[in-house]
Amino acid sequence: MLLGDTCTRGCRFCAVKTSNKPPAPDALEPLKTAMAGASWGVDYVVLTSVDRDDLPDGGSGHFAQTVRILKELKPGILVECLTSDFRGDLDAVSSLANSGLDVYAHNIETVKSLQRIVRDPRAG
Repeated sequence: MLLGDTCTRGCRFCAVKTSNKPPAPDALEPLKTAMAGASWGVDYVVLTSVDRDDLPDGGSGHFAQTVRILKELKPGILVECLTSDFRGDLDAVSSLANSGLDVYAHNIETVKSLQRIVRDPRAG
């Protein structure tokens, strides 16, 4: 899980703690995460995160940096990124999509009829 343990959204279906002003992301997290992933002896790793609407790019740069370092440390590893919606920012999506990842994934947490009941309205 990248970008800390505190989400900027308060979706009712999720148990992750929330805050409008979570701590800043650890600048060394991409390196630390990549080093850990490369050392585990696995061939496939999934990176995910909390939503970080407080960051200009929603955290996509943090994801992309992690992917690039991981691929440098272990070129054969496959990397899947299970991301937030980055508030619909297509530049943020493009930045991550072009980072060298192998699978770009995004959760759809609920069916359309329950969307307004259980999901934060900012997550369109």
